[in-house]
Amino acid sequence: MLRRLVLYPFFFALYVVLVPLAENLGQVDPTQALRPLAVLVITVTAGLLLFYVLFRDWHYAAYLIFLVCVFFFLFGHLYRLAQERFSISNKATIVPLFLGLWGVLLGILSFKIVWSHLGGKKWMLPFFNLVFAVALVRPGYIVLTGTLFEPRQAHAAPVTNLPTPDGSTLDCSTRPDIYYIVLDAYGREDVMDTLYNLDNRPFLDYLNRKGFYVANESHSNYMQTVFSIPSSLNFTYIDPPQEGVNGLEYFSNLVKDNQIMSTLKRCGYRTVAFESGFYFTEHPDVDVYLSSDNNLNDFESLLLADSPANVLLERLNLQPPKYSYEAHRQQVLYSFGKLANLPKLPGPKIVFAHIISPHPPFVFDAKGRSVEPNQGYSLNDGDDFQGTLDEYRAGYAMQVQFVNQKMERVIDAILTKSSTPPVIIIQGDHGPGSHLNWSSPAQSCLWERTSILNAYFLPDGGESKLYPSISPVNSFRVVLNAYFGANLQLLPDRTYFTSQRLERQAIDITAERSSQLNCSPPGP
Repeated sequence: MLRRLVLYPFFFALYVVLVPLAENLGQVDPTQALRPLAVLVITVTAGLLLFYVLFRDWHYAAYLIFLVCVFFFLFGHLYRLAQERFSISNKATIVPLFLGLWGVLLGILSFKIVWSHLGGKKWMLPFFNLVFAVALVRPGYIVLTGTLFEPRQAHAAPVTNLPTPDGSTLDCSTRPDIYYIVLDAYGREDVMDTLYNLDNRPFLDYLNRKGFYVANESHSNYMQTVFSIPSSLNFTYIDPPQEGVNGLEYFSNLVKDNQIMSTLKRCGYRTVAFESGFYFTEHPDVDVYLSSDNNLNDFESLLLADSPANVLLERLNLQPPKYSYEAHRQQVLYSFGKLANLPKLPGPKIVFAHIISPHPPFVFDAKGRSVEPNQGYSLNDGDDFQGTLDEYRAGYAMQVQFVNQKMERVIDAILTKSSTPPVIIIQGDHGPGSHLNWSSPAQSCLWERTSILNAYFLPDGGESKLYPSISPVNSFRVVLNAYFGANLQLLPDRTYFTSQRLERQAIDITAERSSQLNCSPPGP
C-alpha cells in the first residue's frame, strides 16, 4: 500500500510542522499548529490536483508539489548553513542571490526528464513514502507525549500560601504610576566585570544620579523566566506544577491572573502590558495591551521565520514573521519606544514590560546596529545556546551596552513626563547563562546565572524599606507596604534551580548561589 499511494508530499508537510513544534513544545501553544497544518494540507492537495491536471501523472505531480514545499521550507536552513560555512556577512545582497540560485536549482530538478533520470516512477514514490514516514516517528512521538498524554486543565493549580494585603481595603490615597520593567537575563555588575570584561559602572552611576537604589547583592529567586516572573508578580514563591497539571497553562495563568495587578485594580489602577515574544509572559487580559500587531500566531511566525516569505517581507519593508531576528529587533525597539511615551497615558497605571534583551539572541551591537546571528532563530540559553562561549560573551556584552542606552532614554522620559514621581522597578529575571548547564546545578556557574540587576526608584522615602540583597519576590511587598498601607512580611531571599530538563523540581541553591565554581573568566 505504501508503495502505491501518493503520501510523501503530505508526510513532508506534516514533518515541516511537527519538527519545530517538537523543538519548541514548551514555548508555544500546540493548538497554534493546527491552522498552518490545515493550510499546508489543503495547499499540497490543491497543488497535487493542479499538477495532475496539467501532466496527467500522479507520480510526477507528487514530485513537483514536493519540490515546491522543499523550496519554501528548506531555503532558510540551507542559507544558514552556507552563511556559517562561508562567513557570509552582506545579507542584503547575498540572500536574494542565494534565493535565486536555490530557485534555479529546483527549477532544473523539476524538468520531467530530470525526474525520470532520478528514478521517476520506478522507485521515487515508495522511497520517499518510507523515508518521510520514518522521519515522522521521533517528532510525532515528542508532540504526542507532550500534549495528548499530559492532561490539560482549564485552570492551573493555585499559588500556595499567596499573601494578601492586611485588612479588607487598601489605602489608595496615594497612587503613583508603577513601572515594572524586566530586562531578561540582565546580570549584576561584578559578574559582567569578571566574566564579560564589561565595566557596567557608568550605567549604575547614572541610576544613582537619578535617585535609584541599586541592590548590589541581589540574586534571582529562580533560574528561569517561567518561574521568576510569576513569582515576582505574585510576590511569593511558587511550586513547580504537580503531576497531571499542564505546565504551559500553569505558568501562563500565574502571569495572566497575577496578584499585584488584581490588587491594584482595587485601587482604580489601569493595567498595561507589552507583547514580549515569549509565550509565558504574554498578557492580553489587561486594560491596555501594547502589541506590534502581527496577525500570525506564534507558531506560524516560527514556521515562516527562515522561509522565502521572510526574505520577501524584508525586501518590501513589510512586517516580518514574529519569530525572526528582524521581528525580534523590532519588538525590542517597540517596547523601549512605547515605554518612553506611557507617562502620557492617563493614570494611575501599573505597567509590566518584559523585554527579551540582553538575553539571546544577540541581534544588536553596542550602538544598536543590527547583528545577524549565523544560526536559525532561537531564544535558547545556557548549554542550549547555538554558538560558542566567545560568541556568547561578545554578543551579551554588546547587547548590555545597547540596553543601557535605551534604558537611560526610557528613564529620562518617564521621570520628565510624569506629573507625580512614579515607582520604577528594573530587574533581571535571572542572570546570563554562558556557563549554565540545564541538567545540573553542580556543573553550572550559579553565581553568573543568579546575580541580577535589581534597581528601584521609590519616591517619598520608599527606598528606606530596601536592602542590598533584596530579591524580586519581595519587590511588590515593599511597594504595597510603602505606598498602600499594607503590612506584608518580607520573605527570605532564597534561590531555586529550575530547568526544563528537571521537570517539576525546584532545588534550593541559596547556600551555593554565590559560588564561582565552574565560572571561567575570559583570557587577557
